Amino acid sequence: MNESIYFKSAAHKTRLLGAMRHTGKIDSGKFDLEYGSAIYILTADASTWDKAQDYVSSSGILFEEMLQELDWSGGYQVLIKWAANLFNEHAANINPVELMRLDENNFRVALSALVVRRYSLHVDDFK
Repeated sequence: MNESIYFKSAAHKTRLLGAMRHTGKIDSGKFDLEYGSAIYILTADASTWDKAQDYVSSSGILFEEMLQELDWSGGYQVLIKWAANLFNEHAANINPVELMRLDENNFRVALSALVVRRYSLHVDDFK
């Protein structure tokens, strides 16, 4: 696995792999870049994923609705907007300076999501 990818816990890794399999966004063992980066963020915490998973499907991620309908704290709102921007640059506008508001763990999640967006992950990385 790419050593620069930070996981908050073993459960984060498990949620990510399960969600990617559920959406069907793995091709030849490789994660779809857009889905992989967004779902990596959304699965970082169990509580975030519990709220967000109903907005995620193989046909898209409803970020606009997720941001409007759900209550997110300041830091998590930044992360959700970051995920939306990595998924589709038109889904949410966020200035990267906003990432400075995040605590250390969530800042590492945000940076790793950028790496996932650029290079993707492979199912073999989870063995």
